[in-house]
Amino acid sequence: MTLATQLVEFLDNRAALSAARAAERVARDAFIVAQFPLMNNLLASQIMAAVGSHSRLVVTSTVQTLVVSGRSFASLPQPVVNLVATVDTVPLTITFTPDLDFRFTDQFGRITCAASFDAKLRRSRAAAIARTLLDDGIQMRGTSSASLLILIDGAWVELSLSHLQDAFAALLLR
Repeated sequence: MTLATQLVEFLDNRAALSAARAAERVARDAFIVAQFPLMNNLLASQIMAAVGSHSRLVVTSTVQTLVVSGRSFASLPQPVVNLVATVDTVPLTITFTPDLDFRFTDQFGRITCAASFDAKLRRSRAAAIARTLLDDGIQMRGTSSASLLILIDGAWVELSLSHLQDAFAALLLR
């Protein structure tokens, strides 16, 4: 077989591979566009349920626009959720900010958790959950369905209402 013939086959194979990758990326982007807002809404509703209702606790959500480059979509809604607790005289704020993140194969987003105060956490399961929220955030993962995951004892587990309740108590009621 001549080099010219081999080159044609090589270029055809490379073009087919490139087209397959492009199709996979478009499908993944469509998944992200659909799931990113759903995961943010799920987290906001879990935060509201974990906090409950009290005059010293306020949960707000501010919708911003996340500008995206290198994907087939230009932007995503980015709701930043704030929990403000006035336990003493100084309000304490915990902020949840979503962003795109692709560290792991099935990961497409990360919600960072930041406290406006020095989180002096004690040694407890609730404090460990609070520490993982502050250090690792909440991951958005999935390929056919999405989940919110947090790192507990070295394993990624699905975020639950009780995780948030425990973390908020450890952070705010000390």
